Amino acid sequence: MELLREVVESFVRLVKSDVHSGATLVATDNVFEVTNVPSVVLQGPTLSEDSARRTSAMLVNRNESDMTFEECRHPRLYHLDFDVIVTCGNEPDLLDITGKLLRFYQLHTALAVGSYGSLNLTELTPLGGLKRVNLSNLRQASGRCRIEDCPVYDGRIQSGKLVADANIELGMMEETN
Repeated sequence: MELLREVVESFVRLVKSDVHSGATLVATDNVFEVTNVPSVVLQGPTLSEDSARRTSAMLVNRNESDMTFEECRHPRLYHLDFDVIVTCGNEPDLLDITGKLLRFYQLHTALAVGSYGSLNLTELTPLGGLKRVNLSNLRQASGRCRIEDCPVYDGRIQSGKLVADANIELGMMEETN
């Protein structure tokens, strides 16, 4: 499975377990309709490259027990931004979910992603900080969060054998006149 997909799925699972079990992922700029309240919609991700950390260096993994290596380019790092939209039927429910989301960002400053490790999770705009068009009589608030520096590899891997023994002979060259 691609790492980008694994990161997004891990984030959605975490929001479902800690904020609202009915949290839903919606693609960026898609029109969506909330049918059940309260609801938490994660809209995104919107990707932006962390170009200051781009490098042309190569990653090399050596397996000395098998005497092999794998080499690939360093991944490009992308920030994944999500709009978090909460819709409730009344103000007390909206405040309850807002409190859960605030605690969520305090408790989860990093997102664990399987065997990869973890990526920073930051709140960019607190819930209620973004303006949204609300065409219903429901109560809504929205904010934005970011998963930082998600690596995306180009998929090209070179592999080969490590050099076990190197015999180098140095000799003197004869001088000719």
